[in-house]
Amino acid sequence: MSIIARSCTVIKVGGSLMETAPEMLIHLQKHLESRSTPVPTVLVVPGGGVFADAVRDIHKDKGISDEAAHWMAILGMEQYAYYLADKSGISTTDNLEELVPGISILMPYRLLRKCDPLPYSWDVTSDCIAAWVASILEARMVKVTDVDGVRMNGKTVTVVGAAELQKMGESCVDRMLPELLIKDGRDCMVVNGKYPERVLAALEQKAVRGTLIKGNI
Repeated sequence: MSIIARSCTVIKVGGSLMETAPEMLIHLQKHLESRSTPVPTVLVVPGGGVFADAVRDIHKDKGISDEAAHWMAILGMEQYAYYLADKSGISTTDNLEELVPGISILMPYRLLRKCDPLPYSWDVTSDCIAAWVASILEARMVKVTDVDGVRMNGKTVTVVGAAELQKMGESCVDRMLPELLIKDGRDCMVVNGKYPERVLAALEQKAVRGTLIKGNI
């Protein structure tokens, strides 16, 4: 599958931002609509949040298969997408071929059932799905979460190579995300979504507090 959306940015919005994400998305939408320049295409990939957490518990306690847990967790992402859309008034989409300028929220289940591109593992969750979508769209990627960025030796770093991040193991991103960024040569900017102005700056490729994960180093 190869689809190119001009001036497209994929924004992964973490489930940890459930209380603040709708307001953040409204802030972004209002700003984009007020611009005199052409409105870019912004696709929000929802995290799994409490919905995926419930699947993790069921997977552990009830012994369901990795495959069943994988698809249940993606349905959890759809539940979060419905939540974000309901609270923000932003439209949803499940078709990458029909993206329009402005912000839309991805409903990922149908797309992933059609392509099934990723392993069934908790090392592969919504960050990796967002990276896969960004690869298809040849888009920039921004991960919006509840921390300021990647921490190393007790400090938030401004830049880190995906290869170095891969060696760390545990971090604020999916374990498999560095591998996908390296494979695609794609960067990912990590910013704190509790500060909408940071997300906007990342979207506009301005200097911003956060961590740039470099896919080519």
